[in-house]
Amino acid sequence: MEKRRGLVLGQLTGNKGPAPGVVDCRRNDDRRKRKVTSLIYGNFRPRRRDGRRMHDHHSAIFDWHQPRVLYLGLAVLLLSCTDALFTLNLLKLGATEANAVMDSTLRQGVDSFLAVKISLTAVSVIVLVAVAQRQVFGLFRVIRLLQLVCLGYIALIGYEFWLFGVVFGLRLEHAFPVFAAAG
Repeated sequence: MEKRRGLVLGQLTGNKGPAPGVVDCRRNDDRRKRKVTSLIYGNFRPRRRDGRRMHDHHSAIFDWHQPRVLYLGLAVLLLSCTDALFTLNLLKLGATEANAVMDSTLRQGVDSFLAVKISLTAVSVIVLVAVAQRQVFGLFRVIRLLQLVCLGYIALIGYEFWLFGVVFGLRLEHAFPVFAAAG
């Protein structure tokens, strides 16, 4: 009882100490030293989905994203790969590449074209997914930009279908024999 009274008196006078029955430090090791283990564990068992304080919502990237952001990022990446496939087939039929950067990589070879196109898209998608909840110039969230990129790729794939059908007079099964076996 005397120890408890001394602790309360010490706290009232400004001498801080642990409350009765509380251990000074319960941690055996410093969690900040295990960076790789913490990163792997946090990817499979995320804890934080929002900031702790109001100003945290705009200043940090958290370790949990909504599943729709993942699906949107995967859709953009798959549409980019589809665009690369369609572009190579259209070039074989006599079309020209409109994008100057991709045209210069095409001159170096198909392998470099595919590597540059897919890696640029993948890095861009990773960055956009990481900052999906941030604001772009205070106007809209980055996820809207990712949605616009996805819609742009859908429109581009539609345009390439139109080029196959109308301009070159090909049906889908002539350009891609895989579809002929399915039909």
